[in-house]
Amino acid sequence: MPRTKDIPPQGFPHLFSPLACGPLTLKNRLVALPVHTGFACPDGRVSTWMEKFYTRLAASGVALVVVANAAVSPDGVVSRFNLRADRDEFIPGLARLAAAVKARGAMACLQLNHAGRFAKTQRPLLPSPIIAGNLAFNVESLKEFMEFFPFEKRFGLTRYLISKIRTWGSPMTDDDRERVIRDFGAAAKRAAEAGFDMVELHGANGYLLCQYLSKFTNKLTNEFGGSKRRRAAFPLAVIREIKKQVPQGFPFGFRLILNEWVPGGIRPEEAADFARCLEKEDAAYLSVSAATYNSLFTLEVRKKMAVPAYLEKETAGLARQITTPVIISGRITTPAKAASVIRKGSADLIGLGRPLRADPEWPAKARGSGKKIIPCINCNHCIKQVILEKGFLCRQWPRWRQEQTLLEHQLLTRNRRSLWIAAHPTDLDTFKPFLPLLLPPEKKKSDHAILLRCDPLESQNLDTLKQGFSAWLECQFAPSGLSGIPRTHTLAASLDTFEEAIEAEIRQGDYGITFLAARPDQPWQTHLLYRIRGKTMVLLNTHPRPFRVIVPIDLSETTLLLLRTLGQTLMQIPLFSFDFIHIETGSTAAAPSLTWNEAVKITGMDRSIPLERIRTTSEVVPALAELIHRRDYGTIAMGKRGISGIKRWLLGSVSAGLLRQLNDRSLFLID
Repeated sequence: MPRTKDIPPQGFPHLFSPLACGPLTLKNRLVALPVHTGFACPDGRVSTWMEKFYTRLAASGVALVVVANAAVSPDGVVSRFNLRADRDEFIPGLARLAAAVKARGAMACLQLNHAGRFAKTQRPLLPSPIIAGNLAFNVESLKEFMEFFPFEKRFGLTRYLISKIRTWGSPMTDDDRERVIRDFGAAAKRAAEAGFDMVELHGANGYLLCQYLSKFTNKLTNEFGGSKRRRAAFPLAVIREIKKQVPQGFPFGFRLILNEWVPGGIRPEEAADFARCLEKEDAAYLSVSAATYNSLFTLEVRKKMAVPAYLEKETAGLARQITTPVIISGRITTPAKAASVIRKGSADLIGLGRPLRADPEWPAKARGSGKKIIPCINCNHCIKQVILEKGFLCRQWPRWRQEQTLLEHQLLTRNRRSLWIAAHPTDLDTFKPFLPLLLPPEKKKSDHAILLRCDPLESQNLDTLKQGFSAWLECQFAPSGLSGIPRTHTLAASLDTFEEAIEAEIRQGDYGITFLAARPDQPWQTHLLYRIRGKTMVLLNTHPRPFRVIVPIDLSETTLLLLRTLGQTLMQIPLFSFDFIHIETGSTAAAPSLTWNEAVKITGMDRSIPLERIRTTSEVVPALAELIHRRDYGTIAMGKRGISGIKRWLLGSVSAGLLRQLNDRSLFLID
């Protein structure tokens, strides 16, 4: 394939010329490289935020978007928020993601990976046990890795990594290899069924395929280790299994590490040898990379990787030896440099990883929009965020987008599964006016459970009560055409032990929202409201206007979580009406950290929603209590601000007075 013929010597038009890539034709030479986001749901599904993130990349104008790091096996995930493709249940989410990318004019590729020894599992897979020499290098590199993070994070990370190294003593078995090979094939088949145009195999970063290719991690002496040919056997077996499972002609690419920068690790000469094997297997492209998690954080390697286009020489050497299209990566930060790389024939495609995340308008600006590109400053903050499992975040983004990303990642750990707790049979009557909260929007399957306490010392016929309430629910659900009526079950416990039993039930069932029927004679309810963290706790009461809601807003970061949670729950039900109130006391309290416009923008709420500001010379709680009484609000929705804030607002003497004054109001408390 000619790489320099018919390419204009000046300007950037060639960056937007088409290129054949296997059986496909890319509309230009720009590729959104796979960069792990940590934006998947904890169960591996595609999250709404992940879909929005990749949609934005696709809309940038690149020809191909490679979605990063979909695990092919449950024991192959690298983080709690790892995208997964190991079961059919993940296909619908992957299909939405592929469709969203393609709808914005880019081709969609799913990167498949098994993290191997870096996987977040009790028994990580690796070709052969770690040896003493490697252990010394791992420990030394661990020191430099730790210096990369704030002091307060180092202890936890060190403990985790030392525990991980201890699991590197058992190699993969033949059964392990056969199973993982099948897993790659099955995951590729799911990607094709989901509508992706191709898949990419992750052979870099020190993950499993890379581990087999490297003498640093592969000390086997059987058919999978020793010579370069035998070390390539496992990745090639994976490729051949994939080709059996996907439709004929379905293309695959390979993320190829050129320089591992570890003792005895992969070097450009070995990478080129394996690249020729990939060419024989009809790889659609090769996407180059360098460094692994063992070398990435060393000072020497960080200096190398800080140089613009630091892989150009090695990539050009590879491109001269094969005809398969090559994607270059490694700080290609400007269109001028990208154009130079293509013009000289050093690569066929420009891989934009962090530069495209720093500025998704990079392609449009390269076309000549006249705007200055926002550069990736190589601060590595995004890498730190991902390693700490906080999600990809770039310091070059506007403040509101950074706050939005932190908020959306926080919401990944939350769900709308609810548990309705009846400590007494009469509590079921309290639940009935709140039926709209049990009905899921858009006729989706209900995801709620109702728990009724059974006191061993009482002799009530709970089975009859349960059946009667279930029958009432069924009558309410039937006209709406909904399925999955909430199940009602019992828990045997006295009031003395009920609080601990409920706490265990909430955690074991992973309920995101807990509803309690308020009973003044049961103080355990108040304790439970504040013991459960990271959830929404709701105290339902008997006020005749429960759907008229006041939302006290303090314009702290807690406001963001409060607004976003309400947007996903109560605000989806037309029956509810909301007034957002900010009480200004005129005291010397700290100034708000947000403006209302910022909060609305970050949370994606309707910008026309007003915030009413009320100035008072009294304390916040009495002012709120008076307002709630005067306007007759039936429900209060508010956020928690930590222990001191809770005590100040609800648990202290002033707050206890507020609760006494509002003893018939419902409370939504969002932590």
